[in-house]
Amino acid sequence: MYWLRIALFSIIDSEDEGSNNYVIARFLLEHFNELPGVSLTEISKQCNLSKAAVSRFCKELGLMDYIDLQMLIRTSGRKERSHQKSLTAEEQKQRFAGAIDLVTEEFKKAMDSEILEELIGDLQRYEKVYAFGHLQASHIAYTLGNNLAMFNKFCFTAQSWPKQVEKLEQATSKELFIIFSASGDYFKRMDMNMKFLEQTNAPKVYLITFDNAAETGNGRLKRISLGARSADLKANMAMNMFVNYLSYRYSKLVSFSET
Repeated sequence: MYWLRIALFSIIDSEDEGSNNYVIARFLLEHFNELPGVSLTEISKQCNLSKAAVSRFCKELGLMDYIDLQMLIRTSGRKERSHQKSLTAEEQKQRFAGAIDLVTEEFKKAMDSEILEELIGDLQRYEKVYAFGHLQASHIAYTLGNNLAMFNKFCFTAQSWPKQVEKLEQATSKELFIIFSASGDYFKRMDMNMKFLEQTNAPKVYLITFDNAAETGNGRLKRISLGARSADLKANMAMNMFVNYLSYRYSKLVSFSET
């Protein structure tokens, strides 16, 4: 459930204090531990907004509706409590260390990908770069944007689900998109028409995912695998390692071109 807090904080950082989304995000953060028992009616009442406004907020997070949000919170909460009770401190250390070792070994193989090298070069060639992710992958996209900003490379990111769809469907061949999706179901979850990739003026799109992720069904979508997907902990580590490596390689390209 960590990604939900990150998503809510990003909304607070980007929205005006008086906006509906800001008001709802702040309420959810301030009452996070109470959310499983709070109804849509109560949320709208406490925020002094309509139920429709709260439903629109949920859809911008990439969820179907408020019921979807409640189900996610309940499921994630039970999973977190279960892990906390079942693992000792020593077992937690071993589990974390084991995930690091496995991710490192698999990432070494991913570094040899020709498509990854192509993406590194495209970061320098394209002026318009976008980094998107659905739900828990969205904070990875923001991390990439922050990293690239240190080297004067602007990378547009958006938490809003409709905004991501809008940017993709209106994009041209002058724009580069980096999509993070552990499951590979990004476009399916977005319910997007993939025909935008069949146009002669289509943007260039990379999907960062895992071996057993769902196929995209479009040969023009370039795919980079970070290894075999297993637990969320491992997936999160691998995605962050990828972002740090991509930023590192881009920084060397910039340094070389300036000498």
